[in-house]
Amino acid sequence: MKRFQHTFTWFDENRKQLFWLLTCLVLLFASCYVYFVNTAALNGVRWGVAEQEITTLGGEVSELESTYLSLKQSVTLSLAYERGFEDIGAVKFISTEKVSAVAKTNEI
Repeated sequence: MKRFQHTFTWFDENRKQLFWLLTCLVLLFASCYVYFVNTAALNGVRWGVAEQEITTLGGEVSELESTYLSLKQSVTLSLAYERGFEDIGAVKFISTEKVSAVAKTNEI
C-alpha cells in the first residue's frame, strides 16, 4: 500500500511535467504520421507520372525500331553501288601467329 501511495504522490507532484511530456509526444507522433502519409501519397503520384513516361518512351522506341527495320530492308546491293561502295578484290586476313612476350635469343 505504501508503494502505491508513493507512486501516486510522485505522479501528483509531477503532473504538469507529465502532461507537457505526453502532449509533446502526441504532437510529435501526429506530425510524423502526417509527414509519412503525405510522403506516401506524393510517391504514389510520382510513380504514376513515371509509368506514363515509360509508356510514352516505349511508344517512341517502337516507332524508331520500325523505322530502322524499314530502312535496313531498303538497303540493297544496287543502292550500295550508287553510293560509291565497291566489291573487294582480294580478301586479306590478319595472321594468327601468336606473339610471345619473351624474345628468343636469335630474334634480338
